Amino acid sequence: MMTRVTCWRDFEQAGWEFHVDPYHRFFGPICAELADPLLDAVHAGRGSRLLDACCGPGYLAGTALRRGAVVEGIDIATAMVELAATLYPAARFQVGDCEQMVYADDTFDAVVCNLGLHHLTDPARGVAEFARVLHPAGRLSLTVWDENRSAFGIIPDAVAAAGAVAPDELPTPPKAPHYDTADELEPLLAAAGLRLESVEPVTFRQPYPSAQALWDGWLSAAIRTGPLLAAQPPSVQEMARGRFGELVAPYVAPDGAVALPAGFLVITAVE
Repeated sequence: MMTRVTCWRDFEQAGWEFHVDPYHRFFGPICAELADPLLDAVHAGRGSRLLDACCGPGYLAGTALRRGAVVEGIDIATAMVELAATLYPAARFQVGDCEQMVYADDTFDAVVCNLGLHHLTDPARGVAEFARVLHPAGRLSLTVWDENRSAFGIIPDAVAAAGAVAPDELPTPPKAPHYDTADELEPLLAAAGLRLESVEPVTFRQPYPSAQALWDGWLSAAIRTGPLLAAQPPSVQEMARGRFGELVAPYVAPDGAVALPAGFLVITAVE
């Protein structure tokens, strides 16, 4: 029988295999917006040996290539790696588990992880791996959602407010800190032998042509929220959509377009 942890890891891997295209369309612009702040934090430039951990479709790797870095990327989902290799053929990508990487110790000058920490089954183990493959003089930078500055939680909040109950076949993430504050991140980094150097907020407004486009885009791209809502009776689905309409209303312009606040923290650590 699979353990809960193994079940969640398998769910994440399988989910991203089948959601790569909607992820690319919906989350791609958000991830790409964070590439430069992450790369600035690790001083990525010409000749830097850089690892894009949890690389997804490789947006960060592509930006690092334009800076002249020597880039490798790793992700657990084959479909993500295949898309990354197609988009950015000058980088090297491989399928692998960021909690147990094949790279030798001290391989990279910089390790970056863009919105990947919350997808790891064991974030502490993942960060320890980032530290292991990082050169002693190297730098680690990662991004996490800043719930205090972001409105993207309105969709899962609407689903929860409607009383959605997860079916047995939909696994629950292992309980862990959100790692969205310095107080939560500092001990995680310290356990891996790293010192928290800075926590910098990044905020912007992400545009969508309509509230419906935002709703549909999120549900198609998020591997758990969409299946969770689809498993509910019509009354719960309607209630969730109605609650979403109330929550998104402050961000809807007179022409129906939406500009949703997006907030993140750029976390930088050194040995």
